[in-house]
Amino acid sequence: MSVYKINAVITNNDGIHARTAASLLGVINKYNVEANIKYRDNIVNLKHLIDVIALSIGSESRIEITIEGEDAEVCGAELSQVIENNLGEIS
Repeated sequence: MSVYKINAVITNNDGIHARTAASLLGVINKYNVEANIKYRDNIVNLKHLIDVIALSIGSESRIEITIEGEDAEVCGAELSQVIENNLGEIS
């Protein structure tokens, strides 16, 4: 089983909210993977939208995403691109 880790800073102005969390979930659901997001001392399953939103991840926050599964590398690469592109938001 492959593992892919992403360490990132959220750069869009509103941080991770419902729409941006859904964009992350959309990528994760395309692949055969399990993914967790860590913010501060909290770790939640990235597939649990409400839990991700409840983290209240703001702009300029540091996160870590761990992806495990047979598609971890390709999923991680796509997810990294989404994060680098401000989660689809205009900053």
